[in-house]
Amino acid sequence: MNTQWEYKVIDLPIDLLGRPGERIQHTLNELGQEGWELVTALRANPAEPTRLYLKRRKD
Repeated sequence: MNTQWEYKVIDLPIDLLGRPGERIQHTLNELGQEGWELVTALRANPAEPTRLYLKRRKD
């Protein structure tokens, strides 16, 4: 069986990161209900948004 994946990349605005993590957690929980799984989060430098990389099994 060959599993196929689809991917999603989301940029979190810098101002969102300064707020309580509950908002980020809420967003991730909503995406999780849609089948998305967080693979990694990267921030190249403080002037750029944090980029979330997600994947889910392709139907």
